[in-house]
Amino acid sequence: MHIATVKNISSFRGAMLLVALLCFLLVPLLAWGEAFIDADGFLVVRASSPRATGAHPGTGPDEALLKTAYGGGETLRYRVSWLGITAGELVMQVNTVEDRQETFSLEITARSAGLLEVFYPVEDTFRTIVQGRMRLPRRHEMQQKEGRRVNSKLTLYDQENFRVSYRKNDEPADVYQLNGPMHNEFSSFFFMRALSFAGEAPMIVPTFADKKRHEVVVTVEGKEEQESVLGKKMTLKVQPRLKFKGLYEKIGDPLVWLTDDAWRIPTRIQAKIVIGSLTAELVEYAGAAGHFTFTNTPKELPRQSPADTR
Repeated sequence: MHIATVKNISSFRGAMLLVALLCFLLVPLLAWGEAFIDADGFLVVRASSPRATGAHPGTGPDEALLKTAYGGGETLRYRVSWLGITAGELVMQVNTVEDRQETFSLEITARSAGLLEVFYPVEDTFRTIVQGRMRLPRRHEMQQKEGRRVNSKLTLYDQENFRVSYRKNDEPADVYQLNGPMHNEFSSFFFMRALSFAGEAPMIVPTFADKKRHEVVVTVEGKEEQESVLGKKMTLKVQPRLKFKGLYEKIGDPLVWLTDDAWRIPTRIQAKIVIGSLTAELVEYAGAAGHFTFTNTPKELPRQSPADTR
């Protein structure tokens, strides 16, 4: 067990980040225009406008789901397991940012537990600020404590000019020029909850990973009745079609089970890795739908209305 655990440390890191989907693309800077260093220590390059591209801007959300499944005021706590062994805990919070219209903070804490805590303690915290109807990221902060490593990372997103600035600790900032708007690893997961999955048009969530912008197609693989902390609920079995490795060594595409109602609560997240699979099971939920633990019986949740698939 000790040898298997050590060999799969990178995979365990992915277990704590089952929703993780992207990195960034580095390109030359000289042709971009005026450059300066901002207050956060980032190299900022001003351009009159981004180059016109044929990149897909991403599928628009269901307006009703934006109010229920992405309205803020939520806390979701998951137990993460590997081969049936508890590996950690994942806590996600979605809150509105006061005095800023259509602005939300996504806060995620990942902690190791059990055998992993003994061999490779992890406590990572992330905070992403998203804005607008498409809930695109503007700022992402990360405090990473993994084993003896301690890192601080800050990422800024210029959605108007399709540009990302990234800095690790006190190192010089890197700037990445992209060809369209982008989600980050966390905003893409939460935005997926607001997609209608109605009609025949594909659901596309532009996502960056492995130094490229990927137009990720998200499909519904069927409906499945599932027992969870919410009780017995019909769920949508959703699968992002990933053509990249991302931040963990996966084999095949991950699966996410969302309640088939107006709240679209993720009850389970699963991904195969080199050995076995990683599973995050919802063990506590607090939000507009109610407050549920294993001792509660949930009320019926309203179903969503039909929506556009733009």
